[in-house]
Amino acid sequence: MFGQNLRKARTEKGLTLEKLAEIYNQRFGGGLSKGTLSKYENEKQEPMISVVANLATVLNVSVDYLLGKKDEPEVDAEKKQNRERIMSMLEQLSEERRKTIENLIVLEWKQQQKK
Repeated sequence: MFGQNLRKARTEKGLTLEKLAEIYNQRFGGGLSKGTLSKYENEKQEPMISVVANLATVLNVSVDYLLGKKDEPEVDAEKKQNRERIMSMLEQLSEERRKTIENLIVLEWKQQQKK
């Protein structure tokens, strides 16, 4: 179920395995390869729960959807609205400012992972 839902969410976003791996690695500083993603989608390998959560974030779907516990892929409406608002603001910034904010978010995320 996870593999099917991952593939569906990825293709609905118009992402290749390679592009999803690239986005994931940029966002989470991980070493996720397109080969590993392919194994997940073909249910030849199971991801750690942290990877499932991160993939849900990148694909803007709920963890429950990826795990097959929920039929609808969207995260709750409030979270979706907040993400859209933040993305809209980011799109209005210069590339330099966006990169600065991205770096700050990555630093904050890494700090939180240590706790």
